[in-house]
Amino acid sequence: MRHSVEALSIPSTLLGRTLPCTLLVPSGGRAEAVLYLLHGGYSHHREWAGRVDLAGLAAGWPLAIALPEGEFSLFIHGYDGRNWERYAALEVPEVVEKRLGLSLDRARRAVAGISMGGFGALHLGLTYPDRFGAVATLSAALGMAWWEIGRSPGSPFLPALGPMESGTRAWVDPWRTLERALAAVGPEGLPALWLATGTEDEPEVTEAHRALHASLERAGVPHTYLEKPGGHTWEFWGRETASLLGYVAGALHLDGTPVPG
Repeated sequence: MRHSVEALSIPSTLLGRTLPCTLLVPSGGRAEAVLYLLHGGYSHHREWAGRVDLAGLAAGWPLAIALPEGEFSLFIHGYDGRNWERYAALEVPEVVEKRLGLSLDRARRAVAGISMGGFGALHLGLTYPDRFGAVATLSAALGMAWWEIGRSPGSPFLPALGPMESGTRAWVDPWRTLERALAAVGPEGLPALWLATGTEDEPEVTEAHRALHASLERAGVPHTYLEKPGGHTWEFWGRETASLLGYVAGALHLDGTPVPG
């Protein structure tokens, strides 16, 4: 049976606000694990479930899916002082898992995202490897710290990233984040990683993925890396969501039968 869809409110002490979250719950409320799905820039917490049949695609697994609101935060501790990172890594799971009646360890918790949310998912998974057992990204905006979209005048990402010389940009650079994670827990302590991008995406997106893939290989980090036909579009993301869910379910060792995408 299909997952049911609920609207949650997440009170955040860190942000001084209450934010919305879309929650998909397995039929009968039989969740054994949770996937936190992070939306992209110029998007919101409802869009992924609105464009893709998440409730149907996830029906074969005891996997709850939470889609928190992230605005233009990149899900980082921003230059503006707003700590969206700890909100996403700590406050959101506390509320979601209390609602589900779960007490989870990293082996039953995953984070994934699209574009900006892919950047955020990788950042959270590598920064909190003790909290997430798997990370999956679609068209992750790995170069937000230096791409034009993250530095042009009027960019909505400037409050989070700050000026080009900001320490925030240097700190959240994915390669720096990977270095810190490797120094802390080594390759064997990292979450399972799945990275997918479209071959018709912007060249800077594809090149950044290839560079990160090479860095992970040099560091001996097990991971799945995919380049598949498609662009930076919902046509690609919608088509590959089933694969993302299947990877996460496998990485979290969930029993079930996937629903074909």
